Amino acid sequence: MTISNASVRVLVTRPAGQADRLVHVLADAGISASCLPLLNLEAVKTVEKVAQIKKQLQQLHQQSFAIFISSNAVKYTAECMQQYHLTWPKTLACIPIGGATAKAIQDLNWPIDKKINFDASDNLLAYSSEKLLLQLSQRDVSGMHITIFRGEGGRELLAQDLTARGAVVEYCEMYKRQHPSYSANEFSHAVGVNEKPAAILFASGETLDNFYRHMQRDKLQRQLEGVPIIVPSERIKLLAEGYGFKKIFLAVNASAEGFLQVLEEQILK
Repeated sequence: MTISNASVRVLVTRPAGQADRLVHVLADAGISASCLPLLNLEAVKTVEKVAQIKKQLQQLHQQSFAIFISSNAVKYTAECMQQYHLTWPKTLACIPIGGATAKAIQDLNWPIDKKINFDASDNLLAYSSEKLLLQLSQRDVSGMHITIFRGEGGRELLAQDLTARGAVVEYCEMYKRQHPSYSANEFSHAVGVNEKPAAILFASGETLDNFYRHMQRDKLQRQLEGVPIIVPSERIKLLAEGYGFKKIFLAVNASAEGFLQVLEEQILK
């Protein structure tokens, strides 16, 4: 289905530099998108942390397998390895979470764990930490050494479960997140209080958190709580419900195709 109404506008909240593909996919479907980045990402830069990362990358050959939480984790890892003239061990399998993460690994020709049932070509595949743990539950990880590549902070679910089952888990935190702040005028203009978007797209709980902080600060709860929002997981849906949003739609994942499917089938039908 191709939407012919080019006046339809949605608000995209992905980090700056991360929204291009989503905007293009929406445009091809006749949907215009305005962007309000609610998360900034940048590589870890402190001397101590950079030294720790370098040491971890130099010792990758000692690991049993590596888990990548996001495509950003892959991106920053690859950049760091290139900086230090390191190559990914040919025998160290990578486990991605999400199609974009899997594609980023494939583009680097790093090996993806063949024991994980994962179709990187399926843009509408639902995948999460919970689903990964379900597959890993069939594997004896006792005594294995596992590195989880991610940004600073984040959920502890994977590490806690794997550690409880006897694995030795360490994080390699490649980047940090920051919540950008907008003035009341900037925020109001972006969300279009007087001409609301057809939907607001949130790819993570952190972007939703920051949106809610601005909304509360500017006393826009009543104006915006009825705008349809799309989120990629039940966990973020529950968060949105707690924030008072009235029209919450669930995408199978945070891909451009996942968001477009909800827009076409549930919001703009």
